[in-house]
Amino acid sequence: MAQKDQPVDGDFDGTAFESAEINELARTLEEHDEELAELLELLVVVQELSEDLAPELREAAHDSREPIAELRMALESEDTLVLIQRVGENADMLVELLEKLEVADDLVSDLVPELQTIVRENRETIARLRVAVEREETLVLLERLGENTDTIIELLELLDVTYDLAENLIPEAVNVARENRKPIAELRMMVAGFCSTYSEANLEPHQLGQNLGNMLVLGSKLGDQELIDTVESGLGAFTEEEPPEKVGVLGMLGALRDDDVKQGLGVLIEFLRRMGASKSK
Repeated sequence: MAQKDQPVDGDFDGTAFESAEINELARTLEEHDEELAELLELLVVVQELSEDLAPELREAAHDSREPIAELRMALESEDTLVLIQRVGENADMLVELLEKLEVADDLVSDLVPELQTIVRENRETIARLRVAVEREETLVLLERLGENTDTIIELLELLDVTYDLAENLIPEAVNVARENRKPIAELRMMVAGFCSTYSEANLEPHQLGQNLGNMLVLGSKLGDQELIDTVESGLGAFTEEEPPEKVGVLGMLGALRDDDVKQGLGVLIEFLRRMGASKSK
């Protein structure tokens, strides 16, 4: 390589290069002399390799002329170009798909031996299941299930809610039953007595229902607070510790002048009148 202090020969006179540019080029070549030497060696090796490979490549190209032509025709077809374009547009999705396929392949490789073992151990059970599934009743059941999918889903949701409600209520019901064991036993005896009376009376269910309804209506009327207060006030005469004074005929005539007695007798007479009218119908 040329040294920095070496003068430049006059061979470059009359060219477009100036002396400063020539010196700069010389310095650059001197700084990269090792890289240039390696590059020249690589070029020599590549040249020798090309000389060795060229006959083989020509022979391979000659032997594969028809497949190469077919491949060229396939690559130049419109469908192939569209496919390559689609592949380029969805490269990210294809990469994700390939990753998932790789994971699935590994999973299948791990599961296949286990599945083979399970099938081998449960061959008789699987055969029985196959026979059961192939029966006409099973096919009809599956068809009905498919036709009523919405109803079955609603029923399952209702059962889920009922199950949750039962889980919440059962402990409370158990506690209530434990705390009220005696009243529940008495209520059971009362219901048993009611059933015995009903069987002995030989009543029709409709007639029994009417009688119970009439009793409820009468009980509702008797439960009026004003009637209860009135009857309770009248019964107080029987429950007081000091009994009322004895009254004779003159006392009764004198009591008729009392407004409260007059009102009570009016109610009693009206009660008797209405009761007699209902009996005469």
